Amino acid sequence: MTPDTHSGVPSTVSFDFQAPEHIQFGRGTATETGAYASAYGERALLVTDPQLVELGVIDPVVESLADAGLDVELFDGVEPDPTLSVIRDGVAAAREAEADVLVGVGGGSSMDVAKGAAVILANPDLEAEPFGRGHVPEPGIPTVLLPTTAGSGAEVSPAVVVIDDRDGHEKKGIIDPNAFGTVAVVDPSLSDALPPEITRATGIDVFAHAVGSVISTTSNPVADALCTRAMELVEGSLRAATFHGADAPTARNAMALAAMTAMLGRVNGGKAAIHAVAYGVQSIYDVPHGEAIAAVLPAVLEYNLPAAVPTYATLGTRLYGAEGDARSRAETFLEGVRRLRSDVGLDARLREFGATEDDLDELAAMAITSKRHLEANPRSVSADDARAILESVL
Repeated sequence: MTPDTHSGVPSTVSFDFQAPEHIQFGRGTATETGAYASAYGERALLVTDPQLVELGVIDPVVESLADAGLDVELFDGVEPDPTLSVIRDGVAAAREAEADVLVGVGGGSSMDVAKGAAVILANPDLEAEPFGRGHVPEPGIPTVLLPTTAGSGAEVSPAVVVIDDRDGHEKKGIIDPNAFGTVAVVDPSLSDALPPEITRATGIDVFAHAVGSVISTTSNPVADALCTRAMELVEGSLRAATFHGADAPTARNAMALAAMTAMLGRVNGGKAAIHAVAYGVQSIYDVPHGEAIAAVLPAVLEYNLPAAVPTYATLGTRLYGAEGDARSRAETFLEGVRRLRSDVGLDARLREFGATEDDLDELAAMAITSKRHLEANPRSVSADDARAILESVL
């Protein structure tokens, strides 16, 4: 898209909007899970992680499924940054349970495992080699997805990203419209108990999803509208959600809505270099995804400034009431992003994760491997560019 697209709709604009079959949003809607799942069969496999089982977060979901008359089996083998082996374990559990529908409850990890298992169950020829883009012949078996964090947006994404543990620990994806979940049930109350460190990290990731789409060269007016609104919600609610938790239900509601709308925009809009530059930080130093994103976010935005002044200026006015010429309004936007990150305690430099100057070449090399995040970035990013960005936050 041309640089002036944010002040109008160019005559050449064209896009295809994709989403799950059904999205249900609202506090308390987890109790409706059974009604959705029962439309697809009589036997459900609930895919989650052991901590959510222990905390009782899944209880209203289990109760709803049972009340709807479904036979429910539990697969709680999901772990942070899950592997292909975990998906295969989920497939085996679903087959043993003769599951008609999978119910994924948790963060992005649980929902991705559910989606990945659903794809393989419906497309057994992919079991040996599931990864790729646009290669899934048939939709996965029905899935109902319930996020318990306000971050990944996996409930409305057609991507499954896990570690391929067959040969190393590289993150790979199944990316195809047939990998969408069937129903997304977004109940903000499921995130009420999230601790501050997870709330803030996942919230910054939401902001990165949104701004990355808006500045991408493949964005479009509908995606921009969704993502800009998501940024407004994060800017207005992340602090309260972080520091007041369950005592700030309005903020929790806003963050859940932001996570969903940001990902819908990103799926239908575009991506930028933020996640690519953060990839090595997360991998090498075992830093939580959102914290790695937060570490590089302002620097990547700063790098893109020369190619994104009109867009940043619009965001500066929309989010922060900026006035003046385009450059000053763009700078106001960048200052606002830095302030948000700092206010929630995510302004760590790479040295605090253990990085040294000797690591920069490796981090830069890892950054430029993520082509899908770099292709639509408003400025091209070479290894030297990535190194300079990383060095600025060392």
